[in-house]
Amino acid sequence: MLSTATGSTTARTRLLSDATLAEDAVFFWRHGYLIVKNAFSGEEMEIAKAAIQNNGRMHRRLSDIRTKTESGKHNAFETIFVWNDVAGDDVFAKLTRNYQLFERLEEIFSDRVYVYHNKVTLKYPFVPGFRYHQDYYYWYGMGCLYPDMATASIAIDAATRENGCLRVLAGSHKMGRIEHEFDREREDSGVAEDRLAIIKTRCDEVWLELGVGDAVIFHCNTLHGSDDNTSGQSRLALLGCYNTKHNDPYMATPSGHPFFHEQSIVTSKVSRADLNKMPNFDLYITAK
Repeated sequence: MLSTATGSTTARTRLLSDATLAEDAVFFWRHGYLIVKNAFSGEEMEIAKAAIQNNGRMHRRLSDIRTKTESGKHNAFETIFVWNDVAGDDVFAKLTRNYQLFERLEEIFSDRVYVYHNKVTLKYPFVPGFRYHQDYYYWYGMGCLYPDMATASIAIDAATRENGCLRVLAGSHKMGRIEHEFDREREDSGVAEDRLAIIKTRCDEVWLELGVGDAVIFHCNTLHGSDDNTSGQSRLALLGCYNTKHNDPYMATPSGHPFFHEQSIVTSKVSRADLNKMPNFDLYITAK
């Protein structure tokens, strides 16, 4: 078992079996992603959805996205609502620090992990998707020297091909960090199309269709993207982005993401009382 980073050495009790954790880690390193079925209950996802839909700032962001989309712009980056307050007991932090995710991630990376930042994908009907890209392409520039990082996407709504679910290129994490190019027309960054065409002949494309409450964990170098949501159904998701203790950023990030700090693992379910707890969306960290 992993020990704490500071103070006396204390074993962390696991709720998942060693066999499950070991099997999941093998799958993750082979394919670059791991689906966790029924990580959260339908009621918990209803609460998370209410927290998103009742939030004024997210609602205003959605209005801006729709206005720009209607004018012909493909503003993919703006569909992601990001914040850095991740260590508290708000409704979102309690989900991304859940043991179903944390225990698997600490087994995968053989190290302490912490939530690097949280974000909600505002994938409502007729909201644009993303080109194929790697998360580490961005995080490397934020002072994270090693690609020992991952993202967990929690399906608040069911994710289907029709509403633009995530796609991954299985095994692409083994290719390392790949240069990206900015597409002015689509207003997002991704892997050059000629290189992507070759990669698709080497890696199977997997459509990550998820039920409500399922989660998928994917490596920071796994190529992933999504289609525009042209359906009448929303595809809201909560994303926890994770870093490892040994990969503590060597500098303050342009986005103000936190340095390594101990975070408690959550074992309790989210309740409706948590709707009264919101993160500080303005938290910006400039130094250790």
